[in-house]
Parts: sequence; C-alpha cells; structure tokens
Amino acid sequence: MILKNAAVDGAITDITIEAGKITQVGRVPEPGVDLKGKTVIPGCIDIHAHGCAGFDTMDGQFSEMCAFLAEHGTTSWLPTTMTQPIEAVERVLQADTACPGTQILGFHMEGPYISKQYKGAHNEQYIKGLDLEEFRQLENVRIVTLAPELDGAVDFIKNCGALVSVGHTAADYDITVRAIEAGASCLTHTCNAMPPLHHREPAVIGAAIDKGLYAEVICDGIHIHKAMITALYRIFGEQRLIFISDSMRATGLPDGAYEFGGMRVNVKDAVARTESGAIAGSTATLWQCVKKAVEFGIPFQSAVRMATQTPAEYLGIPKGRIVPGYDADLLVLDGMEIEAVMIAGAFFKDAD
Repeated sequence: MILKNAAVDGAITDITIEAGKITQVGRVPEPGVDLKGKTVIPGCIDIHAHGCAGFDTMDGQFSEMCAFLAEHGTTSWLPTTMTQPIEAVERVLQADTACPGTQILGFHMEGPYISKQYKGAHNEQYIKGLDLEEFRQLENVRIVTLAPELDGAVDFIKNCGALVSVGHTAADYDITVRAIEAGASCLTHTCNAMPPLHHREPAVIGAAIDKGLYAEVICDGIHIHKAMITALYRIFGEQRLIFISDSMRATGLPDGAYEFGGMRVNVKDAVARTESGAIAGSTATLWQCVKKAVEFGIPFQSAVRMATQTPAEYLGIPKGRIVPGYDADLLVLDGMEIEAVMIAGAFFKDAD
C-alpha cells in the first residue's frame, strides 16, 4: 500500500507500506491512496488504561475495548489491572488478547504491591507486600507499578523481569533513588497518588527529575492543573514525559454509576470518583489528552511525541515514528480530528 500526498512533519510525501511495516518515506511514482495533504502521525500508544466503552481490564474481555480505542486513535495499549485478589489478576493476564483493532502489547499491573496511604481508587482490602515468587508465576506483564518503600523492593526490582514504575507510594527521595539504582525506570501517573514535590523533601518526583526517569502524566485537564502539565513538560521534556489516559469503563459513556476495581464509582460531568471522593481513573481517550496538551500551550509535535514515540521508546518497540522499519500504525488527521486509523498496515477506520 502507498499513502500519497501525506503531510509528515509539515512536508508532503508518500508512505510505502508492506507487510504491516513502513518501508519507505518519500515520493514514488506508483499510485496509491491520496490523502490530499492531510496530516499523518503515528498512532497513539497508551501504556496505562483500565477500560472504556463499558468494559474494564478486570473483565478480561477485550474485543469491545480494542474496537473503541482504535476508533479513537489508540493503535496499541497495555490493559492495566487493578488491586484485586491475585487469582483474579492472573485470570486477566491469561485472557485472549487476539482482538481486531488496537493491539495489546502485554499488561500493566498496577497493584497490589502499593501503599495503603496512597492507594487512590484501589481497594485496600487486597493491597499486599511484594512477593517475587508470586509475581514470577504471572504471564504477560510488561510493566508493574509498585511502592518502593515495601520490604524487598530492591531485590524485586532487580529480578522481576518487567519494567518497574514507581507509584501509589509514600517513598521519600532516598528510597526512590535506591529503587531507580535497582532498575525502576518510570513514575506512574506523576503527581497523583504520591507525595508532592517539596523544596526540602523532594520525595518521589524529585528523585525522578534528578535521575532522569520517564514519567507518566494524565493530561485530561482534571487530574492535574494545566500549569503543572506544562511544568512537567519543561522539566522532563518530550523525550521522557509520557501521556497516558488512565481511562476507566465509563470512557465513551454518559455520567452515571459504574464499577472500578471492585468499588462503586460515580461519574459526574465526566469526572469519576469513588464514594470517598477519590478520583478514579479518567473518562478521556489518549487523543483527547493530546488535544488538551495543545490547548494548554504545548507544541503539537511535542504533544504527539509524548503519546507515540516516547512510550514506544520506553517499551523498546519499533512504533511511534514514521520511518522505514517501523510498524505502520498511523492516524490521518483533518485538523485535530481523526479521519482515518491504520493498524499494522491496514485501515481500521478508512480515509474518506
């Protein structure tokens, strides 16, 4: 397949695709699909999302979610589990993920190895200490979020075999630095469910800045004030800040009562909260987060990078760029609206 007259980084060019991969970016004489100068960007990669369209990762049913996410510009994702009995998590990790639409790249396991003090919307009943032997029995975990102040954290981080993200934690600066030195490489939804950055007690965020970690951020305009979003962008840069949706099952649905992590959640004015008042995930898609970032003053190309290339680099996968050898996961835009979605070289949502 050849995409003709695509605007890539502001220049009109052609994109040649074979066997789901980009093989050439440059003018070719052969005919193809004429995009008439519309902007083409890589597909969004969401490394932290719990659900959408009435479904949750813990349901273990991914067809509807993969279809919804693809329609809304997310071409690959890590379904993210909640703090539940380990048997329930294990069942989800073994579920069938071969679904049309958005590609599932593995799972993000958020909890149960977290702090009760900073549990957020997680069910305290199932929070537990680190258990390396238990974790090693689990399959398909790409990222695990943990609180590094828990006993055995350094050994766990060194030997768990997954990417480790620090989150839902009360850790101070020194504890976090030890976790980073052991191999932790990211912060989970930065600023949320962790101590704030303080000039004498820099804590988790200060350690991440100091040591150059990746940092997730929920850019929905609700979890974090826009001034903090732009500050994090200036501090971490587009090479380290990763936009996530942290979406839950109410994404794409109206306000009302929902279930999240085994608890009742009320959604009002698109904001999800537990009955205790804690924010419980978001109702935004990752593309909506990109649009919010641009609205907040972040340059378009930087906002796109933080939802595409940067998470791909964190995961170490050939996605998120429009260059030969990379997966042909692409979005065609009409202004800031998604007109077409391509996944692995095939249109899921056709161009007009």
